[in-house]
Amino acid sequence: METKQEIREQLRKIRAGIGADEWHAATDAIAEKVIGSDYFREATDIFCYMDFDGEAGTEQIIDEAWRLGKDIWLPKVTDGEMDFYLVESEKELVRGTFGILEPSGEGIKAPGEDGLVIVPGIAFDRNHNRIGYGKGFYDRYLNAHPHLVKLGIAFDIQLVDRIPAEECDCRMDMVVTEKIVY
Repeated sequence: METKQEIREQLRKIRAGIGADEWHAATDAIAEKVIGSDYFREATDIFCYMDFDGEAGTEQIIDEAWRLGKDIWLPKVTDGEMDFYLVESEKELVRGTFGILEPSGEGIKAPGEDGLVIVPGIAFDRNHNRIGYGKGFYDRYLNAHPHLVKLGIAFDIQLVDRIPAEECDCRMDMVVTEKIVY
């Protein structure tokens, strides 16, 4: 069985090989499925991420949430911990940890009691397990906020047969790719 690190390295290389046209088409299909889901339609608070390094795009999801009057919460990493902050416009974002656009951290911090979290990942399996970048930011946050609905998004090529999940790893409630929802 492959280790998390081996899976992470393989799938980052595969994801890096996605061309721009393929990325846009897959991102559009993923966004359509997310926006059409009951989870998205029923949530008033959407916790999302700003895509980076070839991740499935989130701009359409964020824009539609704003259009519908939903609150958008984006992550910021400070001193090794991640929290989500209310963002009402892309103008409020700055380059932060790892060069990712994030809130300044001066606004309203999410209570994390209710809402839908759109979760990035390097890999997912059909048991809703996830491999992230290896820092544990999302696992720690999601385990500390168990009432949030967790929706992982990724490209179909990021699905693997089995992830060697550990007890501290947080499973998704649903995973969406451009091809399937499970």
